[in-house]
Amino acid sequence: MQAVKNGICITVYTLLATVHANKCERTKIGNEYYKRHLIAAIDGYPTGMVIDPRTDNIFFLLHKRNYTKGIYILRHGSLGVKELPVADDYIGQCIGVDVANNIIYIGTNQGLVTYDYSRPDISVERPIGDDDIRSIFIDKTDNQMYITTGHNHEIFKFVNGSAAVKRYDKIPKAYNFVLDNKGNVYYEYVDGRLYFFPMDLYEPIQYKGFSRELKYILKLNNHDEAIVAVKGSLFRLFTKSILPVKIGQLGFKITGLAFDNKNNIVIGTRGKIYSYKPIDTNDPCPPEDYFMTNI
Repeated sequence: MQAVKNGICITVYTLLATVHANKCERTKIGNEYYKRHLIAAIDGYPTGMVIDPRTDNIFFLLHKRNYTKGIYILRHGSLGVKELPVADDYIGQCIGVDVANNIIYIGTNQGLVTYDYSRPDISVERPIGDDDIRSIFIDKTDNQMYITTGHNHEIFKFVNGSAAVKRYDKIPKAYNFVLDNKGNVYYEYVDGRLYFFPMDLYEPIQYKGFSRELKYILKLNNHDEAIVAVKGSLFRLFTKSILPVKIGQLGFKITGLAFDNKNNIVIGTRGKIYSYKPIDTNDPCPPEDYFMTNI
């Protein structure tokens, strides 16, 4: 009987230890540890993720197999995502949030339009221009907005807050493009290679270590650091070195990347959107979030 009791105790202890280990599972990214929360299950995979810092709502493009289903929104605290329809002859291709002017921009194949939370769809009544807009970047330093357009991915910037644009001569073409508050530019050129253009130099420099066949997701985090996602890994880019520094390995293919104001890292992959929340060193096992953490 005593042996049976001991066996039961060992089994219960092992079960509790397993549950505890799962609950306290940590992922190291850079010098910090994060706990992963599943915040949405989706039918497809997300790209072009953007977070509205005023509401913590997440916008993204949803893809399934070989086609794009449209632009979707995951409202903060919601248990599901919702499509934001656009007119039939318009194709939503990217999202940008202008916090200073309280505007959410949607880049389409026929110009720039806006979205308002009071509407169930994306209005195309007053498009800005008729360009084929592939990406939007808004510089937080001076609120300057940049767009890449067409199959050549040419970069333009808006002039003095107006609807007029002029070519960005420093980086004429790029697939991915970010600009930090020091004026350093990080971008993926149309040749499929990653470059940086420091503010104190007169020509760009290529990063080494990546092949041209890779798909890059390039973003700035809350510390104004350039972070690139490649396959299942995260790297930090510097202007003092041509070698990217690996800061995290997530174990699955990353298709979307964004950072919110609470230093959480939002990651998209096939079928799921995760939030990686920093772990307080004094509380290594934080309570479960109210999102869909157990799906």
